[in-house]
Amino acid sequence: MTIRIRPARPQDRDALGALKLRASLAWGDHVEALRALPEARQVPAEHLPAAVVAERDGAIAGFATVLPCGDGEAELEDLFVDPAAWGRGIGRRLLAEAETRAIALGARSLHVVAGGRARAFYERYGFRVTGPVMTDLEPAFAMQKDLTR
Repeated sequence: MTIRIRPARPQDRDALGALKLRASLAWGDHVEALRALPEARQVPAEHLPAAVVAERDGAIAGFATVLPCGDGEAELEDLFVDPAAWGRGIGRRLLAEAETRAIALGARSLHVVAGGRARAFYERYGFRVTGPVMTDLEPAFAMQKDLTR
């Protein structure tokens, strides 16, 4: 199994949106609500330049998007891995690339909003909960990781 990280391309947009929805539906939570939310299956075109794609044996297996927030902060807007590729280190690789990109943007910290199922993943890689947040579907956690240069 070969995992390659590369910049997202405009022609990836539909595949990334489909992957985002598949990953969001995989746990079986909020299925109808997710299917009704356009943003659950879309990646905004303006986010593509800030996105990286993980390919596993040549097929898209995940992606991450890092957006600058200013004031030395960046936001991990998306990190999704195709459920068929879970447990293979793709999320970890994408997170490492996201941190590298945030540092290149001048960020001293990286922020993410994580649901209850994702919280442990982010904590394992050095994020800490900074407070509660309400998403469109459920309560979640605002999390932050301080970045070193």
